[in-house]
Amino acid sequence: MPQLRNKDDERLEIFLRGIAALRFAALTLILLQTDRGHFLGFKSVATRSTKNSPLTGNVGILLIGEFEEEKRISFLLSRRFGLFVMRGMLIDRRGFLNHAALVTAATTLPARWCGGKDLPVNRKLKMRFAVASDLHYGQGNTPYEQMAEDMVGWMNKEKESRGLDLLFINGDLTQDKTEMLLSLRDKHLSKLEMPYYCNKGNHDYLSSKKGSLTESWKKIWGYDSNHTVVHKDFVFVLADTSAPAKSNVYLAANRDWLKAEFEKYAKAPAIFSLIHIQQRKHKVDGWPEHGVSDLAQIKKAEAVMDLLESTPNVRGVFHGHNHNQNSMWISGERRYFFDSHVGGSWGAAKGYRIVEIDEQNRMVTYQVNAEEGKEINRNDLP
Repeated sequence: MPQLRNKDDERLEIFLRGIAALRFAALTLILLQTDRGHFLGFKSVATRSTKNSPLTGNVGILLIGEFEEEKRISFLLSRRFGLFVMRGMLIDRRGFLNHAALVTAATTLPARWCGGKDLPVNRKLKMRFAVASDLHYGQGNTPYEQMAEDMVGWMNKEKESRGLDLLFINGDLTQDKTEMLLSLRDKHLSKLEMPYYCNKGNHDYLSSKKGSLTESWKKIWGYDSNHTVVHKDFVFVLADTSAPAKSNVYLAANRDWLKAEFEKYAKAPAIFSLIHIQQRKHKVDGWPEHGVSDLAQIKKAEAVMDLLESTPNVRGVFHGHNHNQNSMWISGERRYFFDSHVGGSWGAAKGYRIVEIDEQNRMVTYQVNAEEGKEINRNDLP
């Protein structure tokens, strides 16, 4: 004879089903749409009988994801109450890879920042790149030849020791001397053992003489001062914020051009934007000095900030220019990074920034004090 159920039992069952569904939906959104985790796959399951197991005999679906601090979590939707009940359990990486029926390809996963302490030491990297800035090659009363040699040596050492896919030199390669761009390129940067790309800074002067070898950024480097690099599905958008030959003019980036590039690469796992001059007005809301300051440019620069912070897959913005800064600032949900300087006559300890991306598109970044050969900050990112 079937067991009779009263209305209170039925109400409880409906309530439990609803709670389970809501919790599952919330966790799915977290995994799919926030920085706290990401979706890895689904798996159909029929659990085997195990002594004292609360999941014995369940048939359902596992949602498998990665959720904070390197925990692999699965949520079982079963028929324990006739419909859905959610159970959470930890599974290891090997178990997931061996048994999951479907795993989303890593290249389609959105990239996300992680604290380095949360990642396995021996994880396999998909890409590793460096950002350096402010060499100021040619500046008087500085050992600029030696500083250029040092930068090349540091980068080649990174390449040899841990691998380096790309180097970005984020502005102020030179010091107000047009001809120095060619000298730097041919004498020093030609010795780099990895592809490199240069962003124009306010001290990087172009010649006004028509037909000159330095009349345009493209003539020197082979690409415009606003240009985009794509490597292993990741996108690097380098935006010019300088006048042709005026070091004291700090411009807003070209928002229309940026917007078009962001839209073109809307499906990329991550876009990184390199902008020499910080676009926030200096000393506003705790931001450091040396940002856009001209009244005519501030409004345009804030529109650029709005665009950076409203484009979902822009995962990081890198600034040069301010030699004293080597850490991270946050505005909205966007991270803005500085990397000190590798040359010039003033600022914090010389250094550069490293970004590492592993096969699950988890990203970490840290600043290297190149003078002492040590890491000085590894941002624990939200």
